[in-house]
Amino acid sequence: MKKKIIATITMLCLLTVLYNYLRLPGYHITNSISFSSADTRDTELTVIVYKCWGIDGVIKDIENEHNKINGTPT
Repeated sequence: MKKKIIATITMLCLLTVLYNYLRLPGYHITNSISFSSADTRDTELTVIVYKCWGIDGVIKDIENEHNKINGTPT
């Protein structure tokens, strides 16, 4: 009986962790800093990537978000 209760609680904990992980976004931009001078402009993004599968798509999404915030680089 005790083993069934422990197995049930363990399974519920694992399902809760899996559910919360699946709800995470692919990435989160925590900080964006732009530096400008007379003829240049640099932008630095601090990004947290939660899910690394399909990383090419995540990088494209981050690039699009960067361009939306700071304009398309030249």
